[in-house]
Amino acid sequence: MLGTVVGEAVLRITPPYGGVIVVVLGGLFYFRLVPRVASRLGNSPDRVRLRDVVSPRQRKQFLAGLVILALMESWPSLELARYVSSLAYLTHTMVIELVAVPLLLLGTPNWLWHKLTETPFVDALVSLLTSPILTTILYSTVFTLSMLAIIVQAQATSLVVYVYLQVVFVIAGVLMWIPALRLNPGTRKLSTGGRVFYLFAQSLLPSFPAIVLIFAHHSFYPIFATNVHLIFGISEIADQQLAGGISKVIDFGILWTVAIAIMNRAQKQEDLGADPEPITWLDVEREFKRAHKGTST
Repeated sequence: MLGTVVGEAVLRITPPYGGVIVVVLGGLFYFRLVPRVASRLGNSPDRVRLRDVVSPRQRKQFLAGLVILALMESWPSLELARYVSSLAYLTHTMVIELVAVPLLLLGTPNWLWHKLTETPFVDALVSLLTSPILTTILYSTVFTLSMLAIIVQAQATSLVVYVYLQVVFVIAGVLMWIPALRLNPGTRKLSTGGRVFYLFAQSLLPSFPAIVLIFAHHSFYPIFATNVHLIFGISEIADQQLAGGISKVIDFGILWTVAIAIMNRAQKQEDLGADPEPITWLDVEREFKRAHKGTST
């Protein structure tokens, strides 16, 4: 009964409340918080414009990530992922974690990360949560748990659970990408080889749940069983198999492409005689603060 009602309802266009909330929150963060924090830095004027502290490329990356995230939280992506299809559910999750999140991170200036994490407690917490081994475990765990039937059913029947799950996806994506993009403050960052190996690990470890979907001979998700046939005319088994296969194509395609891009960029920097893994003054300053804290205690 629930499946049929939801399946018919998803065909109707609904207001993009989730997308509007994402755009409003993202806009307040980027166009209000970033200039305000910049105005409180040393030797900064009282009034700072966003274009003075963020490059055009960063603005494009952030806005692209914000638009993609807003689309994922609007009709029809939201309804398809919540009620209709295993494939839509996994694609929705992976687009958020592997596309929207890294674009948002790349669009945020490094000095802001350093400023927001400068207190000793926050610095220690971020350093712990972004250690490569822990982020690999957390990312794989979140991906695996999100595919459990009880989680899928709960997010479909409870808006609160769905919202919490989206927040968890974003946090897991942020923690996973910080080491890969060398955004963690300080000098203890992954080398080029370490980043490539790290990204390969992120693509391989979550593969096991996807393999289960590919070779499953029964439906894991009752909420999708009726609706996927009603909307797309295919069985839930076929939908699960497509979900498992295509999710790995997306996973491998994005993470391996980024890994190859990192290697190519490092090689080009070496050919030009430049340091492929530069350390900024902000990183050195953070290490000085950590060392001072260690000696004072």
